[in-house]
Amino acid sequence: MARIPYSGWGAEGLQVFTPKRIESVSAGGSLDTTGVVAIRLPADTDYQLNGTGTTATMPAGATGIADGVTSITFVEAVVVEVM
Repeated sequence: MARIPYSGWGAEGLQVFTPKRIESVSAGGSLDTTGVVAIRLPADTDYQLNGTGTTATMPAGATGIADGVTSITFVEAVVVEVM
């Protein structure tokens, strides 16, 4: 399970998103999520996990990446912040 960083503010801390890099993914392109903890999208975006299965819509904002997810294919071009 990936650890989510906390700033240390408040009783339980403040959850933060700190990107390591920003990637542009072309329409139909994939993001390699090996070793990625979370991503942040600027708008709702259609996607497919590991190049198979149903296409779904990922909401704008930060999303954690589950173990076993090795790539995300995006239907439309998107800029992704990677943590």
